[in-house]
Amino acid sequence: MKKGDKIIVSLLVLFVAFFIFERYVFSKSKADSVIIRSDGTIVKDIPLKDNGEYLIKSKEGELTFIIQSQEVKVIESTCPDKLCTKQGWISKQGESIICLPNRISITITGGNNVVDSTTY
Repeated sequence: MKKGDKIIVSLLVLFVAFFIFERYVFSKSKADSVIIRSDGTIVKDIPLKDNGEYLIKSKEGELTFIIQSQEVKVIESTCPDKLCTKQGWISKQGESIICLPNRISITITGGNNVVDSTTY
């Protein structure tokens, strides 16, 4: 690899690292609520500061999740694979936990983030 190639690769790596850093550190506004949907309809909108255990029932089944320290995690579900319980904690705006068999989704929202995405 020639000296010019090394410079180009180094600049490319720095460029990519900058945009990844900018995307995940600066562009996220503060998450402040959890929206729960069943069959696409909003059934609950819970402030992220309200710690507790919540039960959501749908036609297909039930799902229990907890809010703790401004993070959300599904702890129990009646779905067969339990993939929603294996996802773990979510805490950033835009993150979701989706239980397809029960048709329930949990999404973290918040802030007045007018810009949805940035393109360069």
